[in-house]
Amino acid sequence: MAPLGYLLWSSSADVIIFNIIGVIICLYSLYIEVKKERDPSYRAACDFNEHMSCSRVLTSKYSHGFGLAEGLLGRQHILNSRNCNMGLVMYLANLVIFFTLWEPLASSIMLICAASSIFVCIYLAAILAFVLKDLCVVCITTYIINGCLVYLNYQRYSYPHLLGH
Repeated sequence: MAPLGYLLWSSSADVIIFNIIGVIICLYSLYIEVKKERDPSYRAACDFNEHMSCSRVLTSKYSHGFGLAEGLLGRQHILNSRNCNMGLVMYLANLVIFFTLWEPLASSIMLICAASSIFVCIYLAAILAFVLKDLCVVCITTYIINGCLVYLNYQRYSYPHLLGH
């Protein structure tokens, strides 16, 4: 049985689309974080109630350095930056890799990035559910995007004949 290889249009288009959506979600997260820091009364569009509030999650201690870097490396360390900034770097790097590196190197690197992001997603989803006890629409959207990117990049890596680059 041949693998699907894509989700929407083609393997290549889907990788581009999901990385662009990731960039947009990260920029929106950054907007919420900055807006909430400047105005604590700000209510984001994704703040539905006290248990479904993305701004509460995005301004928690877990929104910088995954809640780990400050304790391990200090408040000023670069790895203690906003999670959305790290996501933004990953999605933009994926786009640069996609358009500049040749196959199969590009798909190999992008698969490693996507697979790594899943471990981060699992950790942050556990924090979201069991520590913060919140439902963050922005976070869940990011988890879905990363899951789609794992699938797409695995398909591109495993079945290079499906590439429509």
